[in-house]
Amino acid sequence: MKIKNLLDDNENKPSETPKPQSREALPIQVISPWTNIIIKTKIPDVIFQNLLEMYEYTMKNKKSFGDQLVGQIDDEPEVTQEILEKYPQWANFCLQSTENFVKTQAEINYVGEEAKLQTIRTDKYLCKINTMWFVNQKPGEYNPIHIHTNCKVSAICYLKTPKQQVRGRKEHYKSDGKVTFTNNTGTDLNFANYQASFEPKAGDFYIFPAMQHHSVWPYRSADPDDLRVSLSFNSDVTTEASLKKTQEDQENLYKEMKEYKEKQQQSEVKDDKSADVSNINKSG
Repeated sequence: MKIKNLLDDNENKPSETPKPQSREALPIQVISPWTNIIIKTKIPDVIFQNLLEMYEYTMKNKKSFGDQLVGQIDDEPEVTQEILEKYPQWANFCLQSTENFVKTQAEINYVGEEAKLQTIRTDKYLCKINTMWFVNQKPGEYNPIHIHTNCKVSAICYLKTPKQQVRGRKEHYKSDGKVTFTNNTGTDLNFANYQASFEPKAGDFYIFPAMQHHSVWPYRSADPDDLRVSLSFNSDVTTEASLKKTQEDQENLYKEMKEYKEKQQQSEVKDDKSADVSNINKSG
C-alpha cells in the first residue's frame, strides 16, 4: 500500500527540468599562422600636411612612373628618393608604419612561440622605401587586380576624393571608386570573406603584404577632371640580426667558392704535370 501511494504520488508530480550546470569559460588560444592582415589608420594632421606639400612639389617636378605600373591611369608621377628626403616627416611615418606592420603581423602569426615572439619584439628593424608614386585618377580610370613585386610591404593612402562622384547604379553592390582587397591566402570561404572593399576618404592609410591581391574600381563623375589623388609605396624590411646572418652566409659562401676554385686549379696543374711525364716516357 505504501508502495502504491508512492507510485501514485510520482505519477501526479510534474517532472522537474534539470538545472543547467554552470560552466566556466574555457581558456582558448587563437592560432593564425597563415593570416595576412591589412592595417588601416588615419594619417595625423601634421604628417598629412607634409604629404600634401610633397604632392605639390612633385607635381611641379613631375617624372612619370606609369610605364612601370599596371594601372589604366594616365598620370602617375614618381616620388624620387631626392624628393622624399625633402619631406622627412612623411618618410619617417612610412618607415615606422612598415616596422609596425611587420611586428603586428608577426605577433599574430607566431602566437604561442614565445622565444620567436621575444626575438620579434627586441630585434632592431631596418626599413627602406623602394618606390613611391602618386596616382591622379580621373573618372573611368582604374587599377586592375594586381600585387606588388620586389618588395615585402605595400601601402596606399588618399589625399583627395572626387567632389562630384555619381552614385553607382545598384544600391546593393556599391563598388564604384572603392579599393578592394581580394582573398588570395587559400582561406576556407565558409569562414572568411573572399574580398574586402573600402570607400576611400582623405587621410586614410592602408598597409598590407606586397603579395596581397588588390584593385581600385573606376568611378563616374559629373566633372571629367574630378580627381581622386592617392599615393602608394613599396618597402623592404629586415633586422640587424638577419642582415648580419646574411652577410656571414655570403662571406662563407665566397670563402667556400674560393677554396673550391683553388683546389680545381691545383688539380688541373697536377693533371698537366702527369700528362708531361707520360709524354716523356712515351718518347723515351
